[in-house]
Amino acid sequence: MKSPHLRLPFWIRVPATTANLGPGFDALAIALDLHNYIAIEPGSPERPDPFAQEILEAYHKARNVPLKPYRLVVRGNVPPARGLGSSATIRLGMLAALEKLNRNSIDLDWLVTAAARLEGHPDNVTAAALGGFVVCGGARPARVRVSSRLKFVAAIPRLETSTRTARSILPPSVSLQDAANNLRNAARITAAFIERNYAEARGAFHDRLHQPHRAALVPGLEQAVEAAERAGAIGAFLSGAGPTMIAICEKGEKHVGQAMVTALQKAGLDEVDIRILPADNSGLTVARFLPSSAKETRC
Repeated sequence: MKSPHLRLPFWIRVPATTANLGPGFDALAIALDLHNYIAIEPGSPERPDPFAQEILEAYHKARNVPLKPYRLVVRGNVPPARGLGSSATIRLGMLAALEKLNRNSIDLDWLVTAAARLEGHPDNVTAAALGGFVVCGGARPARVRVSSRLKFVAAIPRLETSTRTARSILPPSVSLQDAANNLRNAARITAAFIERNYAEARGAFHDRLHQPHRAALVPGLEQAVEAAERAGAIGAFLSGAGPTMIAICEKGEKHVGQAMVTALQKAGLDEVDIRILPADNSGLTVARFLPSSAKETRC
């Protein structure tokens, strides 16, 4: 039987994201060509949905509109709790849907600020809203388009990681040497993306602030990163809080993906999905129709 949700008047299409890019903790992110589709419809949900209710109440408070009940509908292909910004897609999508229903327009600047406040960090929501490669922070984020020749190999283990847990294990302070190393690497990555000379970022994706601590949550992380770079990737890193790992390639992406799978299997992760994706330069958009590939998903 066809879902009644397929006839909703519009959907908010939001891309997955990979954040941090190694050294750019809470600062750098890229939107990927993998999407969730978010819609809302009037009426109370069949069962309580605290995630959606938090978004609804935040919108009501920020925009001073009547607090009406809505059901959140999510379809798509962004796996939850895998470090690909699934929660950001839903928060952005629901806020944007409420904006369109109540104001018949979508203010991206306001949307990024509101969604980042709910997320607790700006990187995923900024990239998902604007598309491309972004540097977060300040009054307005910096954003550049990403060339279609660049491919992002996502090695997605079939295990989930809580962002809260992945943040709780980080130390409260870091050494000056480690902070300086990350600043240098993040600056090199940013320059390479601005100039579209991506090979100049080779060796710059190494991190000293969060990945060494999060490696305990992702068996084989360090081995998979090393295997990807030996196989020819420009760089590889933990995507967001993980467990997904991303390798950036201009060529040989299938070989790189297989090298990552082999390394992870040796570490005991037998079930790993590989997705080879270009960047998404469009960011958040309104879609009239839901594609047949969009699956029912959860928050």
